[in-house]
Amino acid sequence: MPKQTELKSARPVRQSDYVDVQKARALELKRADSERAQKRRENDACINVNASKWRYIGQEG
Repeated sequence: MPKQTELKSARPVRQSDYVDVQKARALELKRADSERAQKRRENDACINVNASKWRYIGQEG
């Protein structure tokens, strides 16, 4: 039978590396959410709330 060899990575993965990557990912997601919320507030401020009154005028007669 052929001998099975274990494949080892060039650099062992440490728990602290994994934690650092997860923290960086969480921070990036939080920053992106904050940017999206800011853009949403800016866009919502430009919406004319009275526009629907003029857009959907019913026809009489």
